[in-house]
Amino acid sequence: MKKKILLVVAILSISIVIGYIKIRNTLEKPFNVNNKYVFNIQKGENFNKVISKLSKDGIVKNTTIIKGYVKFTKSNLNIKVGKYEVNKDMSLQQFINMLNKGSLSHLVKVTIPEGYNIDQIGKVLEENKVITKDDFIKSCKQYKLPGYIKQNSNRKYDLEGYIFPDTYGFEENMKGEKIITIMVNRFEKVFSEFKNINNIKDDEMNKIVTLASIVEKEIKSDGERGKAASVFYNRLNKNMKLQSCATVLYALGYHKDKLYNKDLNVSSPYNTYKISGLTPGPICSPGKNSLKAAMNPDKTNFLYFVSKNDGTHFFTSDYNEFLKVKKVTQGF
Repeated sequence: MKKKILLVVAILSISIVIGYIKIRNTLEKPFNVNNKYVFNIQKGENFNKVISKLSKDGIVKNTTIIKGYVKFTKSNLNIKVGKYEVNKDMSLQQFINMLNKGSLSHLVKVTIPEGYNIDQIGKVLEENKVITKDDFIKSCKQYKLPGYIKQNSNRKYDLEGYIFPDTYGFEENMKGEKIITIMVNRFEKVFSEFKNINNIKDDEMNKIVTLASIVEKEIKSDGERGKAASVFYNRLNKNMKLQSCATVLYALGYHKDKLYNKDLNVSSPYNTYKISGLTPGPICSPGKNSLKAAMNPDKTNFLYFVSKNDGTHFFTSDYNEFLKVKKVTQGF
């Protein structure tokens, strides 16, 4: 009996020692790398997601021990976006300190403003040495579209409107497909916040994103976006042309401070002075507030709006009143 007890104690002792050695080795050298391994942390990724991603790549020795250690020690984690490098001699604590401090080689910080179209986004990416504008546009044309985006030969770019405007961390000389995937995923995450609440179906997305893009280009004040969306919906319901100058500018392909009658007559499926209904697709990348306005427009009877030249607009349902205000503010 005594021998059995001693045997059990011996086995337990050995197991504890082996377990201790395994944990210690994992904490001291948690990574399976011959030399070094470079990886990126994107916006919104937490520690567990980073470890799981590295584990999937075969870099981490034991995710359970690592996550357990962090939980048990209540380690301070303030992970920063960037490009990081691990090597075979790095300890877990050094790894945690590195993530908190931030990488020495950060990703390129790129801000895509709300209302930018694919051509403008390509220019920004090129200016930041992420990818050339031509390669980005080529990648947009070749990108495998998500199921909710239907190809349309009348569109300039099928992806227009679904490249979400935000601040990103990109690598220099990054592949176009990877850039687009990151930005489209960001769009999906933002859109889903409203989609489920409003029971939006996939076949309704093009209409909503297209209208939101027009609102984005026409309106600067967030407080007016719901009113502007109501104007466009009211006009659609009455089979009135939208007559949005922003769509004409998209059809022209370049910016003009003032549009003339010859501009309003340009032949294009994007010219809402000539076509009925919405454009074939979005004319830019709308921000969160414009998407929200397109899904939840204000309830009004407004059919017209005109700029007051101070960043705000005058809204009305009376055409004659619209013309009077337009004459005062715009001289015609």
